[in-house]
Amino acid sequence: MIDKDILVFDAHMHYKGKFMKQNEGFIEFLDRFGIDKAIITTLNTSANSKLLMSLKNKQLTDKEFADKFYPKHQYDHENVKKLIDSHPNRLIGFYWFNPRIADEKDWRELTRYIREYNFKGVKTQASVDNLDPNSDLDKLAEFCIDLDIPLFFHSGTNFYFQKQIDVKDLYTFLKRYPELKLIIGHAAFTMEYMISLLRYFEPFPQVFFETSLSVPYGIKVLIKVMGEDRILYGSDSPPATTPDIEINKIKILDLPKDIQKKVFYENTNNLVH
Repeated sequence: MIDKDILVFDAHMHYKGKFMKQNEGFIEFLDRFGIDKAIITTLNTSANSKLLMSLKNKQLTDKEFADKFYPKHQYDHENVKKLIDSHPNRLIGFYWFNPRIADEKDWRELTRYIREYNFKGVKTQASVDNLDPNSDLDKLAEFCIDLDIPLFFHSGTNFYFQKQIDVKDLYTFLKRYPELKLIIGHAAFTMEYMISLLRYFEPFPQVFFETSLSVPYGIKVLIKVMGEDRILYGSDSPPATTPDIEINKIKILDLPKDIQKKVFYENTNNLVH
């Protein structure tokens, strides 16, 4: 897949997904694609996938659909924890957290996973969890700064029943917390989105750009403009794709080996250790 002397640290994985073979374990999945280490989190089990696919959706108003779609509770991380406990040298946990619906018990549980179970970061998903960067992320930002851990922000286009999130909203949020380590996931999922990131985030050295599901040329521009020290290889596998597809997007850029080593492994390793 890539040169044997280049290690791969996948910055965006989930503990299971449809691209795993039948009866394949997660570590077997990593080995199949030559992934040395991975950041893993849980899956969205609250949003009803059948709801998205059903033709009966057309009978629902936008509000009715949203009420059925949005999660009502935090996601379970027990399976993630068990995997990490079994393979602590290969797996790093990020806790998927929805601050919009969090009560004090949820915040205590998040704290426990970071302090006691050694999870190294927090993930958010703005569209699935109905988050507004202008109002919902402040307490979580302060939490991450206090514990010196990164916050992963899942990029994307909001659903048709939601107010769209502008890149400038994320920039406005970050200006309030310039010391926050922020990972922008799917950073070049479209060229237009990537160009918007270039407009706002070049002056923030603590902002990192994760490459899963991105346009290859967009990754190359991010490396050139933002610098190779801020780019994190990720795959969003096994639910969304397989690692070889995302690895090849970077391989075809014909980057010098020292930059490949940073993007594929060193940048992520430095960020979480």
